[in-house]
Amino acid sequence: MDQSKVGQIEESIRRMIATVRETSARTVARSFGEDPDAKPLGWWVLACGDPLNPEDFKSRDMARDRLRRKVEEVGIVLSEHVWVWDGSDTAQLVITTLPTRERAERVAEKLRQKGLNIRVRKEKI
Repeated sequence: MDQSKVGQIEESIRRMIATVRETSARTVARSFGEDPDAKPLGWWVLACGDPLNPEDFKSRDMARDRLRRKVEEVGIVLSEHVWVWDGSDTAQLVITTLPTRERAERVAEKLRQKGLNIRVRKEKI
């Protein structure tokens, strides 16, 4: 396939993804009782992996791959991999976002029982 056509298809996909995410964000914001134009902020349930050096892209990607595989091994399938960096220099993968800390902590405990290292953090955009 012509490289310019591939680029056009990729750009179309990016625009569609952005539209879907914006629509989803507004739906979630409404479910939280927030203004429909506000960005939703909930609680992240994060799977945590190995320490990493954010400046060393190869080792960072290897740490992320190890964490992704571990998450898949316990039966969690994610449609999208959202990685969080918060200064802890640890591979962190968003498993889910929930509207309350209490719900996030309940989910986190179940995931810990599966052998994952889990953190609950306030979502930041």
